[in-house]
Amino acid sequence: MELEENNNAQPPYSAQHPWLLICHGDVMHKQTFFSVSENRYYMKSIPELKEKTLSAYADEWLVLQSINSNDCYLWNLISNEKIQLPPFPAKCDILSYLLSAPPHDSECQVIFQIKETETTLDEDEHENSDEHDNSDENSDGDENSDEDGDADSINEDENDDDDEDLLTFYFCKPGYNEEFHKQNVQSIIGDSRLGIWTVFKKFFYILIGMQNILTCLDIDNDSGRITATPMADGSPDLSKSYHAFYKDYLIQSSSNNMLLYVHLIGNGREFEMPYHFQVFQFDFIRGRWIKAESIGEIAIFISFPLKTGTACSTKDTNLNKECIYFTYGRHLYIYNWIISTTG
Repeated sequence: MELEENNNAQPPYSAQHPWLLICHGDVMHKQTFFSVSENRYYMKSIPELKEKTLSAYADEWLVLQSINSNDCYLWNLISNEKIQLPPFPAKCDILSYLLSAPPHDSECQVIFQIKETETTLDEDEHENSDEHDNSDENSDGDENSDEDGDADSINEDENDDDDEDLLTFYFCKPGYNEEFHKQNVQSIIGDSRLGIWTVFKKFFYILIGMQNILTCLDIDNDSGRITATPMADGSPDLSKSYHAFYKDYLIQSSSNNMLLYVHLIGNGREFEMPYHFQVFQFDFIRGRWIKAESIGEIAIFISFPLKTGTACSTKDTNLNKECIYFTYGRHLYIYNWIISTTG
């Protein structure tokens, strides 16, 4: 595919169709915006995106995270407005996050999946005992202190009950809450095995457990509690395949109000090249997944090998309907889903 470069024109950020954004440079200070519809790319250097990762958005609002810390905030790419989010524990791991709506919307919520340990949760108690710790260091010396630390690490590895990873939801209303609400995942759903998730009609939907049960997470910001409601009895009926490599995607299509489950099957020398897709649509009335025979005049976009994706209308565009666009390495591929499933 021959691309046309345009370094002078500003990318139309408010366009209806998704952009392929590639951040590069020593500190990720350069950005390449590729418009699939225009077959053109734009080279930019936007200071606000320097050393940031982006995994969630709502309209023109982006959730940005520093690559050097857990500092997160909302940024409006049109007005340059910024809304700082409450701080996270210093040693927790941010796994993924979603934004339900723009901040001016009354249903706006941001939610994070956080992996933390009991040691992290008790960090404040350890900080309060600095005086006791200092006296121990003076009596034992630095060398003995390191040995004690190594012994503790060994014991932690041998006994998960003493210091196990805990999956926690952190959530708040941006610009309203000064601290995150926190709720242990297992206390909500009775299972810590969470799969992919997405936003659909301003609600959070997530796949849970070994059966990938579609579940709606209803957040009550006033009480700081989450209610989990199972939406289906089972998972999509996937065709059996001898290929061990696959990835799943939960994607909203706002143009035709569909919630889609996309199953990618890999092939190739290392079984990592996408070669086949199965698509299911969720029937909210019957509470089950239905294998899609057609996705209509939309195109599905998948960020591979990540587990994120989106969909948009192909009307009045140069995009191909009934197709799945995905990246592999430095190339953009188009998978004609209808021909592949009927041929």
